[in-house]
Amino acid sequence: MLKVLLVDDEAPILNNLNKVLPWRDMGMEVYGLARSGMEALKLAEEEAPDLVLCDIRMPVMDGLTFIGKLREMGLESEVLLLSGYQEFDYAREAITLGVKEYICKPIHYEELGNKIRDIGARIRSKQYKDKLYNSIPLFQEVPPAEDSLKKTPEQLMNQAAQYISERLSHDLGIEEVAGQIGISSSYFCLLFKNRFAMTFVEYVTQQRIEAAKFLLSSSGKSITAISAGVGYQERRYFTKVFQKQTGMTPKEYRDKHCGGETAPGE
Repeated sequence: MLKVLLVDDEAPILNNLNKVLPWRDMGMEVYGLARSGMEALKLAEEEAPDLVLCDIRMPVMDGLTFIGKLREMGLESEVLLLSGYQEFDYAREAITLGVKEYICKPIHYEELGNKIRDIGARIRSKQYKDKLYNSIPLFQEVPPAEDSLKKTPEQLMNQAAQYISERLSHDLGIEEVAGQIGISSSYFCLLFKNRFAMTFVEYVTQQRIEAAKFLLSSSGKSITAISAGVGYQERRYFTKVFQKQTGMTPKEYRDKHCGGETAPGE
């Protein structure tokens, strides 16, 4: 059973999240309910959750501060953010913390249940891949930098993922990222494919589109600004890539997830 932590300062929402969703049928168990980030952090310290459902705006410690503390503790829990917040910078911060999933309030529980099932499948797949990954000996053609010798492959790839997430608006290449973490390009490619089960280009594209989806549904920025913010200077090309990945244009995605709200001049 995957362990789930629920975090929301509104008691009715917290109780609904706990009772309405068929957690056991989804192979999950809610082990903790928290009404602030501070309270949630204590529960996470006691038993690391596989999945956290977390509101952004809460008293004492808000959702993003809480997620940042989780990452400082070394916990890689999947996070599904409950968000009605419209600030672009706030959304960008969530992305740098590894938040890939979100749902806008008011909550539609059927949509939420489908998202949670998808996340559960991804968590189990990752757990299986990590088990295989840790059992396969890895060899590099070129010795890595001295500092990198002290890090495990998982730490190196986490460092790479963090660097990528912080520079989605820039051009990114294998040589640049490999150099940033102090290993050869060939060793980087080997570690990357084993860790993420996809190529570097596929991963960067996936992260950019996930970031764009988040911003389309949780910010009032124009599609052109979002396109540039995730590394596509040409909106037409961004639309083509986005549609290939999601089956919808950026405008169709925004209309579906935020009731058709668009930025001025969109």
